[in-house]
Amino acid sequence: MIEINELQCKAIAERLRGQTVRADEFLFVPATVEDAQAEANYWIFAVAICQHTKSLEGVIDGRWRRGWDYLISASRRALNEFASAQAMSQISADRLRAILSDDFDPVHSTVDRVEERLGQLHDVARVLLDQYAGQAMNIYCRAGGHMRGKDGIFERLARIAAYTDPLDKKAQLLVGQLDAAGVWPLEDPQNLKVCMDYHAMRVALRTGIVEVTDPGLLLALKQKALVSDEINHTVRRAVSDACDRVIAHSGVSVFEFDKWIWHLGRSCCFYDHEPICGPRTCHKMDICTYIKAVDYTCLGKCSLDGACKGSRDDVYKAFWETNVYTDFY
Repeated sequence: MIEINELQCKAIAERLRGQTVRADEFLFVPATVEDAQAEANYWIFAVAICQHTKSLEGVIDGRWRRGWDYLISASRRALNEFASAQAMSQISADRLRAILSDDFDPVHSTVDRVEERLGQLHDVARVLLDQYAGQAMNIYCRAGGHMRGKDGIFERLARIAAYTDPLDKKAQLLVGQLDAAGVWPLEDPQNLKVCMDYHAMRVALRTGIVEVTDPGLLLALKQKALVSDEINHTVRRAVSDACDRVIAHSGVSVFEFDKWIWHLGRSCCFYDHEPICGPRTCHKMDICTYIKAVDYTCLGKCSLDGACKGSRDDVYKAFWETNVYTDFY
């Protein structure tokens, strides 16, 4: 149905080796135990509601932001609430809208799927209060810092509805952020994987690091047709394995690669426009997050232009991520 293209993985890795991923602007390294506990709680709640952030946009602290950037910038202003399991257990729909708005007026919020997100926050809070004395840090401590294995971090997180994705997108994002911040230093970092969301799928399919061999799936991905959860899982798994190969050939860390492919997918290869490669020149440099996150001197084209199959072949350029309703990403 879908296979890894090893040669193309090497070609993309070669381009990646010439770039440096800058420090994550949202990474905060705590100086005290109390701050570390607050960070663990903040991120477990913020990541739990990180799905379909397309509707989020606005100006926070004088800067226009969208999607994930907006979610984190806006929720950070309410750190005392987001870092408290007790507060999150009681948060209302209007309060969530107020936090995720430019001016704390719920009427001005652009957040969607509010009841779904509210349920996720309440569920995380319930598990933390019932099983971990309200502290996400206790998940890490009781797992002995191990992601995988019996009673590991992932197995414990899977008891929370928002973290039940079989490919662990949110769990990978959570542990990656907390490991990088020194809050949850991992004992088995080799188990860290790229977060499998729609950006990673879109970039992987267009670059050609995975090849679709099934005609029905080929058509579905080009026509944005709805697919089953089983097919979605198959595509995401293949892309995850291909990303592992690119990382192995490039020598960059999983955390760096994850940021690199994610920013590429939301900038040059975004879902709102045709990819910026081949004959197309960049029209959005003022809002591009890729050139802020990666040390790349942009001349108006994607850094993969020429190496990516989609930049020279319309068959690959026509690919889109799987179309499926999910709260996993």
